[in-house]
This record gives sequence, C-alpha cells and structure tokens, in this order.
Amino acid sequence: MSTSNTSGAWQRIAVFEIDADAPIVDDLRGNAPDSRHLVIPARESPPGLRWYEIYVDFGIGEVLAIRLAQAQVQAVQRWATAGLMPGFRLVSGHEWLTADGTRPRPDWRLDRVSGARDLN
Repeated sequence: MSTSNTSGAWQRIAVFEIDADAPIVDDLRGNAPDSRHLVIPARESPPGLRWYEIYVDFGIGEVLAIRLAQAQVQAVQRWATAGLMPGFRLVSGHEWLTADGTRPRPDWRLDRVSGARDLN
C-alpha cells in the first residue's frame, strides 16, 4: 500500500468475509499509487473464511471520504450480488450504507472488529 500521496489519514471503514476458497478480490483493492481507497486481506480470518478490510483516506476531506466509503461498501455488495464473492457477508460497516454525508455514529471506528488499527 502506498500512502505517499496522502495526508496519512487512512481509516478502516468496513470488514467483509468470503469463502476461503473463493477467488481473491484483486479488482477491488484500489492499489494504484493515487488511490484513496484500499481493500486488503485482514491479518487474521476465521477458519474456512477470508476477511478483507476496506480503508479510505480521510485526508481527501471528510465529505468526499464519506461518499467514497459508501461507494466502496456498495461496490462490494454489488460484486457479491453478482456471485463474484461466494460466502460474502458484511462483518462490519453496515452503517456506511445509510450515511447521509456525515459519519454514521460517534463510535464508528472499527478497531474492535479484528484488533487491527488504522493504517497510520
């Protein structure tokens, strides 16, 4: 992951799971040098599953970052609905689907989900 073109304000906004034998989700990762979102494999996943974490760079401004967070969670759901991610389940991040341009709730950070911290 490259955060050289950002302010270092990367924050995890969602975690989702797929079957462990499902194809790797490379097309969602956004790993271009100027990308403002990333989808990366979680450090740990439950047996038989593979967890991914979605990060957004809030250094682009809060309103734009919130819109990007919504778009990323919706994109993951569309891929799952199309059958591209067998066993898909959104583990955390449901609140981004209904966010209205503001952070979904005061305690929205997801550090408790897998023990990971923001990328900063």
